[in-house]
Amino acid sequence: MKKLLLLSLVLITQNLFITNLIAAEKSYHVTHVVDGDTFDASDGQIKFRVRMVGMDAPESKQAFGKWATVELKKLIEGKDVVIRPVGRGLDKYNRVLGLVLLEGDDIAARMIRQGLGYYYRPRCQDYPEDKKLYDYDPRPYVEAESQARAAGLVVWSVKPILLPCQFRKAHPHR
Repeated sequence: MKKLLLLSLVLITQNLFITNLIAAEKSYHVTHVVDGDTFDASDGQIKFRVRMVGMDAPESKQAFGKWATVELKKLIEGKDVVIRPVGRGLDKYNRVLGLVLLEGDDIAARMIRQGLGYYYRPRCQDYPEDKKLYDYDPRPYVEAESQARAAGLVVWSVKPILLPCQFRKAHPHR
């Protein structure tokens, strides 16, 4: 009973923290990079998971997935980043959904420009299809992808291209 009460208290505290996070842009310490577009961050007391807005990195078992993870680690792990919550602030997995800035640089756009990810496509459809599904302006990410594609960088260096959303549909039980 005591463990259940303690767990409930921890979850309530974490939900209040995330609610406060969603309300404001703040700086947080990146404690661990999970994959090419997701990481754990902390304010020093509470740890939470963040999904970068605008970007869809290759999945871990997909070509270039590990590369994207390693590059994101080099960029932000152990550093302080600013997180600007987007939309309702959480995705369907209860990760904080936000624009992530390091020294004013949009990390998702940077990763996409380097060919280490794709712009995020709701329902796996190209922009501007379903543009009402975006809680942010996707055009900088679409442009970053266009630049990387034209230069044939990393994910654009092999054919055929398999977007992460297509990979997830083909491998639902990764």
